[in-house]
Amino acid sequence: MNKKEQVIETARRLFANFGFKKVSMDEIANTSHVTKKTIYTYFKDKEEMFNYFLDEEFEAMKKDVAHIETSKIPFAEKIEKSIMAMLKYRKNSIFLKSNLENPEILNHYDQNIIKFIEEKLKLAQEKKFIKECDAHLTSFIIYRIFISVLFEYDGEIDDAKVTKEIISILQNGLLN
Repeated sequence: MNKKEQVIETARRLFANFGFKKVSMDEIANTSHVTKKTIYTYFKDKEEMFNYFLDEEFEAMKKDVAHIETSKIPFAEKIEKSIMAMLKYRKNSIFLKSNLENPEILNHYDQNIIKFIEEKLKLAQEKKFIKECDAHLTSFIIYRIFISVLFEYDGEIDDAKVTKEIISILQNGLLN
């Protein structure tokens, strides 16, 4: 393992166990058996390093969603499964769990997902799968609804049931 890989694996472990705020660059350097100067050749600062891990998780999530998008299932089901995959990553992220007190980190992660949903909505509009809409605003609304229900709802939560309900509202609306 080269020095960069050593630093990355050490930082990943420390951030996951202790969170962004409790881990110092000195600690990462000491545990990695390198100097801070070495770390700074790879990462501008601790925030950039942490964002590296969030982006890594986000890329894995995008791969899962890409697999769903290429499947031979109806469009509405692709949306449902894609949203479930995104929420699974958001809900199970070890980096987010250890950093819930840091709104900047949550915001970085959430903004990446909203941007990703926006791109998918624009593509769906181009292909005439959905009506014209403000893709940015709509992606924000969709994502925030899911986050609110999954993390703030005071009742029993079944991710699949919540997803189906929200997809039904999007697909069919509430008004007769």
